[in-house]
Amino acid sequence: MYTDDDPQWIRFYTQQIEPFWRDHVESHQLERPDGVLLHWYLHRPVHPQGLVLICPGRIEAALKYQELVWQLAQSNYAVAVVDHRGQGFSDRLSNNPHHGHIDQFQDFVDDLEAVVQQVTNYYPKVPQYLLAHSMGGAIAALYLAQHEHRIEKAVLSSPMLGVLTGNKPKWFAQTMVIGGALLNRIFSPRKPWYFFGMTDYRYVPFDENELTHSEARYQMFRDAYEQNPEVQLGGPTFNWLAQAFAAMRAAQQQADKIEIPVLVLQSGADSVVDNHSHQRFVARLQDQRSQIKCIDGARHELFMESDRYRQPALDAVLRWFQPDASQ
Repeated sequence: MYTDDDPQWIRFYTQQIEPFWRDHVESHQLERPDGVLLHWYLHRPVHPQGLVLICPGRIEAALKYQELVWQLAQSNYAVAVVDHRGQGFSDRLSNNPHHGHIDQFQDFVDDLEAVVQQVTNYYPKVPQYLLAHSMGGAIAALYLAQHEHRIEKAVLSSPMLGVLTGNKPKWFAQTMVIGGALLNRIFSPRKPWYFFGMTDYRYVPFDENELTHSEARYQMFRDAYEQNPEVQLGGPTFNWLAQAFAAMRAAQQQADKIEIPVLVLQSGADSVVDNHSHQRFVARLQDQRSQIKCIDGARHELFMESDRYRQPALDAVLRWFQPDASQ
């Protein structure tokens, strides 16, 4: 194996990981009751030791998880990844396909439940684990709190349970978002509005990114989005942000309904989510084995990070999913 700062790493990625995704990951579709068509993906070994369900973050397509799926497959896990409604190859929800938009955050949660049901049909007896990132962490928390499930353990990576609002107080940011969403519904109910300063997808140079220290992994992510323009997504709309704030509050309030052990992987240098929100969340969980592991110095995208940050995160995931690892 090559480290991500080795010139051979990109060759390894293009010659090993991308062919694995093409040849060993199936594409599936699921139509929801409101007519939205979801895409989800499944690596299906014959006798897996378990099934890992990946719940991505905002703007993320399943394509972004090719390396992680490959690595989980090396440990003989079946792996499923969902393209959330409004992103990836799933149906978009606005007149502008670049809008990061949602009508009701609860739709994400119920979509996840429907995908889990479908995946379970393939593996009705193997242990199930949930791995969620950022926005997916809020979705996963609400899913675990609200739905009956067979998930045995969960890992939430940089979960969106609270966000940083820069130099503006959170109450002011929320008021601005909710007010904008209300005006949008009144004056343009069928055409969502971007939040202030948000635009359609644009290629952000590595030197301007705040998500990862790994130039190689960042390049692979951007190349995949350039080669598949259908998965490109721009900034969030007023309503997405309003729904996100409501979802974060709900996830904190409903945390005491989550019965399984949860590992929160925290990025020490995160500039997107509020790490203090993770302590509040874990303190309310039922299972006392739940814990927080902070990866010091890591940026928000733990599984796109440089190996010095990513490998400890991956090792923690693999240990957590082993029997009795959380005890």
